Amino acid sequence: MSSDIVLAAVSALIGLAAAHVIVAESDAHRLGRPDTWWAPGCDRCDAPLVPWLTRCRAGHRQRRHNAIVLAGTPILFGAVPFAVPSPWVVPAYLLFVGTAILLTITDLDTMLIPNRILLRGGSLAAAALIVGGFADGDLTAVARGAGGAAAYFGAMFVLAFLARGALGFGDVKLAALLGAFTAYVGWGHLLVAGIGSFLVAGSVALLLLVSRLARRRDHMAFGPFMVMAALIAVYAGDAIVDWYRGAGG
Repeated sequence: MSSDIVLAAVSALIGLAAAHVIVAESDAHRLGRPDTWWAPGCDRCDAPLVPWLTRCRAGHRQRRHNAIVLAGTPILFGAVPFAVPSPWVVPAYLLFVGTAILLTITDLDTMLIPNRILLRGGSLAAAALIVGGFADGDLTAVARGAGGAAAYFGAMFVLAFLARGALGFGDVKLAALLGAFTAYVGWGHLLVAGIGSFLVAGSVALLLLVSRLARRRDHMAFGPFMVMAALIAVYAGDAIVDWYRGAGG
């Protein structure tokens, strides 16, 4: 347990650095600028942001969600060692969580899941997962992750075809990444991620309609709901699967 606590502390510190990367790159994507993987700058004057990301050195206020990213990313990173099956795959899941947070922000900002982020971050995370799985000697989990990526991708591809534009191909490609990292933990976790994405999206849509914050014709990005359900599956999938089995038994 003590080693897990140390690893969690190190992961949380990495999360602090990752938060700055996420803010820098999400702003670059939103503003149509070249990739900026470090040193986030002000979207008004390009001055560097203060360490807590709420304003720039020149005093200009920044987006409120920067503070949420700065607070939430270390928490999610720090919880990774307690959620994954082996310390060998912690680096892979840190890359996965960071990429997932960044893609959520870009999708909310622009209704797009950019390839330059998904393919780079996803490829690095997948490679780290394969290396970690081989180092751990759990080839079954590696194969299950590959199968989960193919299964989730295939299911979303069919849905995107049937939906005729309601789902973008970015969501389909995102499904491969989410499928790999949820199925690596277990098939039940993949189901939690897949089914949960629609349950979360439906619940949020209903809440927005009831509160009149949205209309039926308004389009919502689906990627953030996929990410949210996948993270729930990674962090709380064991409890959800056990509860379902108990309820069914």
